Amino acid sequence: MHRNRLFGGLILILLGTLFLLQTLGVLAWSVWTYFWPLVLILLGAWILLRPRLAGKQSLEVENLAIPLQTAGESSIEFNHGAGRLLVSGDAAPGQLLEGSFVGGVRHSVQQEGTLARVTLSADPVLTPLDIPWSGEEGLRWDVKLSREVPLDLTFHTGAGENRINLRDLSVKRVVLETGASSSEITLPAQSPFCRVVVRAGAASVVLRVPDGVAGRIEMESGLVGSKIDPQRFPFNGTTYETPGYDLAERRVEIKVEAGLGSIEITSG
Repeated sequence: MHRNRLFGGLILILLGTLFLLQTLGVLAWSVWTYFWPLVLILLGAWILLRPRLAGKQSLEVENLAIPLQTAGESSIEFNHGAGRLLVSGDAAPGQLLEGSFVGGVRHSVQQEGTLARVTLSADPVLTPLDIPWSGEEGLRWDVKLSREVPLDLTFHTGAGENRINLRDLSVKRVVLETGASSSEITLPAQSPFCRVVVRAGAASVVLRVPDGVAGRIEMESGLVGSKIDPQRFPFNGTTYETPGYDLAERRVEIKVEAGLGSIEITSG
């Protein structure tokens, strides 16, 4: 964070110097006429020169583990920024979640009876200037979730890459709200019923439905290119739906609300 303070200090020095010169009559023109162009030039120079001045930088890594304790189910919310988000079902026995967080993480846990509500958030004071411009990935979260309890998962993500594998988990609901990103989600293979909601901007989203899981898909999209397996999910005039959906032992119900980009729903 000290590099951001340095940049902010340079801006204040520049502004103060220009006002002083104008007050002394050295400058005949208005400070504001040239101030913002100079700020943009300084910002560009800072971005280009910082890696060379500071050497190759990397964000700090924070490790986090949250035990199951008395939780019989859990609702987990991910608030992730620019970078890469990896999620799988490989948490150790007795752990609700564990993972490594490049760039750090803020977390909260609230217990409501047997329900554990967990929120994971990127540092709100982390700005694009904190993300290394020397070849590093930026924010990278690698999170492992428990297979021992049913889960309700919400993902809020920005620009970046999301790889979410829920195949071996018991998941009741998945919500993905994402902007300009690339997301791949493998849905649960053993859950009796899972509801999936995707709200996407200019994004590429791939949903993989495991074999043996019936699907019902509702699309509300704008300028989106969609690719849905017509053999497995034939269109019935209203939805894309696996034949015999209502009688299937394992089902997913998918609703997609998208603006731009592409949506693919396939076997996986």
